[in-house]
Amino acid sequence: MLLNRVQAIDAADEVIVGGLTVGVRMFDLLRKRWVFKPDYAGAVLVYEEGLGPRARSRVPLKPGAVVERSDLRLFEEPREPGLFLVLFDGRRYGVGKLLDSGAVRVQKVFEGRWGLGSWEPSRASIDDVVRVNEEHLEAIEREAVGWLRGVLDRGEPMVALSGGKDSTVAAAIAVEAGVSRGYFFDTGIEFPETIDTARRVADALGLELHEISAGDAFWRALEVFGPPARDYRWCCKVVKFGPLERGLRRLVKGRLLTITGQRAFESTARAQAGRLAPSATTGRHGDLVAAPIQYWNSLEVHLYIRWRGLPLNPLYEMGYERVGCYLCPASRLAEIEAVRGTHPRLWRRWESWLYRFARRAGLPREWVEYGLWRWRFSYPAEIEALVRRLGLNPRDLIRRSMLLYATLSIEPGASGVVRVVQPRTRLDRVSLEEYEKLLSVTGLRGRASLEAGYVRIRDDDLRVEARVYSDGRVEVEGEPRDPRRLGAFARRVLAPLYMIGACGGCAVCVSACPTGAMVAPHTVDPERCTSCMRCVHVCPAGSKLATHAVRLLEESAAGRTRRSRR
Repeated sequence: MLLNRVQAIDAADEVIVGGLTVGVRMFDLLRKRWVFKPDYAGAVLVYEEGLGPRARSRVPLKPGAVVERSDLRLFEEPREPGLFLVLFDGRRYGVGKLLDSGAVRVQKVFEGRWGLGSWEPSRASIDDVVRVNEEHLEAIEREAVGWLRGVLDRGEPMVALSGGKDSTVAAAIAVEAGVSRGYFFDTGIEFPETIDTARRVADALGLELHEISAGDAFWRALEVFGPPARDYRWCCKVVKFGPLERGLRRLVKGRLLTITGQRAFESTARAQAGRLAPSATTGRHGDLVAAPIQYWNSLEVHLYIRWRGLPLNPLYEMGYERVGCYLCPASRLAEIEAVRGTHPRLWRRWESWLYRFARRAGLPREWVEYGLWRWRFSYPAEIEALVRRLGLNPRDLIRRSMLLYATLSIEPGASGVVRVVQPRTRLDRVSLEEYEKLLSVTGLRGRASLEAGYVRIRDDDLRVEARVYSDGRVEVEGEPRDPRRLGAFARRVLAPLYMIGACGGCAVCVSACPTGAMVAPHTVDPERCTSCMRCVHVCPAGSKLATHAVRLLEESAAGRTRRSRR
């Protein structure tokens, strides 16, 4: 049986048996459980072999029709609404969904047993599959090893072991190509099985393994940034990029060639990254990432591991598809429920922290229970629909968490309205001299002047003026000529303020600076700064925390524009 991931609101897999697609298993977000929806072949087999909920219909089946309970002869009582049933009217098979009333809404109808007459499910084992694909596995291994050997002179090579299946295969390819060193980075929120697997892979391959750890950086940063989210991924910068870059600098003095298990099929971004690309992790010019299995698919990876007898992370056999940080916001709700069941102690720690955050922000229990913390600034349409089905207001949930990091009020001013933004950082006072100097990184220092008690920043084209006070308060006065540009101006004003007031000391800004102008965290040499803003983009405070205040300002400007048009 093969499970092939398909697009869905949360999690779904196409189920293939003996070469036939028999249906899709999908995770029901509202009920938080897996359900199976048979396809044509699956509907016939479920009905004729008595494999699940099924019923004989006394009325002809039509897509979209509702068959009342009185017109059904049930062979197995359905457990609860939302379950999929297989129906048969004597001529056609169908798949329907059980309604709260007990009736069934028909979704698909299939004609007869066409194509299933001689089908028999295969009894092949995974080793049989490996054996008949051995020639193919040898070919793709040979190509990957040859390609990697051709780029090993581009830097000092090290394998990045993650404990996942892809990095395990990449490590095996690297060893075949002559690489002898690797590293494993522990974010502090890894599954114990993942750490153990990385070590077992290194032992099996004879790799010299260096372990780098972020310690408790994630739990300390939580108090500053709040829970990470899909649109608020501060965790990678604080927990991974900073500590990893510092650890690698102790191991590699020159250019680094990191060999990873990146694959094109994992995401659009990874497909576009290419097989050899600049490193986005170390932040140092010249470092490269090599992906020898870039064009392999997931089945080839699993077969290769079986073929070579390599250690496999046991989490895959527990139903996990990804084995990274156990509380990653990119996780689907199905994976969250899996962690809750297999690693209750780990999940209780994270869940108790989420409930404390929810109480501070005035958020309901559903925000935790349905994984709504995985978005900070906006929900996808399908998640908005779920929130409404739960009887909640999506916009209200988003705004409540944002207001923990910045507040906004609007007051009358001499030249239009004054929007008063109060960023919430750990500092009660900010050095205006330090702030005025740090404006170099956003290119606004030339438009700024240090006045008595505040820094004034003007944008004559936009027709607004910002005033930044030592208590962190920011006043933005004027009606912008183009409200869409207000957010960009506000970000350049606010980012240095958050870089100072919420600095966690990760020093990724120092590593990212291409000219050496950032001599220490939020300390810049204006003479060497080119205002490329790389330090801002990598800083989790300047790029992420500032977004709360920027979004509030953008909403206020857009709202006034809509009202004036009316």
